[in-house]
Amino acid sequence: MEKYLYMITSLDVYRSIWEYENMSSEKLLDFKKISKNYKAYGLKKNPFPYVGVPEDAIQLYADRKKELKMIEEVIKSSLQNVSCHAALIGSYGNGKTHTLKYLKRQIENQLEDVVVVYISNPGDRVLSLYSNFMYEFGFQRLEELVWKFLEFATGEKSLRKKVNEGEVLLPEILEIGKRRLLNEIKYTDFATAFLKLTMEECKFLAWKYLCGEPIISDYRRELDVVSAIDNDEKALRAFMSLKRILTLLGNKLLCLLIDEFESIEYLHPILKQKILNGIRHLIDLNPQGFCLIIGCAPEVWVDIVKEYHAFSDRIFRQITLKALSEKDTRDFIATYLKNSRLDDADPPNEIFPFTEDAITEIHRAAEGNIRRMLMICNQAIDAGIEHNIPEISSEKLRELLPDLFETVES
Repeated sequence: MEKYLYMITSLDVYRSIWEYENMSSEKLLDFKKISKNYKAYGLKKNPFPYVGVPEDAIQLYADRKKELKMIEEVIKSSLQNVSCHAALIGSYGNGKTHTLKYLKRQIENQLEDVVVVYISNPGDRVLSLYSNFMYEFGFQRLEELVWKFLEFATGEKSLRKKVNEGEVLLPEILEIGKRRLLNEIKYTDFATAFLKLTMEECKFLAWKYLCGEPIISDYRRELDVVSAIDNDEKALRAFMSLKRILTLLGNKLLCLLIDEFESIEYLHPILKQKILNGIRHLIDLNPQGFCLIIGCAPEVWVDIVKEYHAFSDRIFRQITLKALSEKDTRDFIATYLKNSRLDDADPPNEIFPFTEDAITEIHRAAEGNIRRMLMICNQAIDAGIEHNIPEISSEKLRELLPDLFETVES
């Protein structure tokens, strides 16, 4: 009897635990509630990004006026027919990627006759650097370029439309274009594949070839090319061929932005020296109309300057992105908040919902690092809305985000 009662009691206990866990677990997650209302802070949305990686189309850029002015001078010098190059030096999270992407957008918006390409990393050899460049240059832009070149070579306007409507025969146009192109560049295979971009049946194969992808012999025969772009020397020749075409069509400057240049530190010393020598050759081959700006971590750049003089001596400017001061931090946060303010909002000050002591706390926790600052502000805004906090002070920051601020204090 006692045993029976014990079993019943045990079952009741297990049932109670199961019901409690089942009931409470249903309330742990709520995927239906997606959007938050930021009106309490006079905001349309959370101004601070949820991901620490900058968007491709950056419109907002805060501070760094001195550094941007230095970069501007490098670009202007390059536009005066004398190539100029710079190294953007900064620790992780201090804004190198953000600056390079902002620079790309501003050049595209302001300068018509300039091609600017951003590459996320240099790769492990010149061939991979060239391939990454071509991918970012883009199929559509390259296809438009070949038709623009054919119009230049033949003197015909609206040539693509005329070919599509049968007014002009494509083989005749290509023959004229090839003769003209081979007068300008000496890389026959590149010229052949470039012109093949006009032919629907093989234009994507031509694109793969021009990007330096491996192409089997049957496909090379289809393109009428002898060998693939499969080593550093051919990659340099291909790059120079494309730049020559751009110059021929009125391009004043090719600006190449290479991020995460410190990744070469992980290469074997021989590969590291080869890629640095390859980029040095690229610089030497382009005394005019070329601008290279690299983003690099300071510790790696110091080693490059010490060990690879032939490369570092060709970099005209070294621009350092330092950690933000407390005043810079305040201005930085205020700029982001202003960008997301509701039109009818009337905040008590430009940093609302943050208080002055909260700004001090954020600066201390982030140590002036932009990426960490954005992360803290993003989480603080969301947590403040979630808990109906009218104003985010330093005390509230520590309450809302104990993991972040306990780490700092310890």
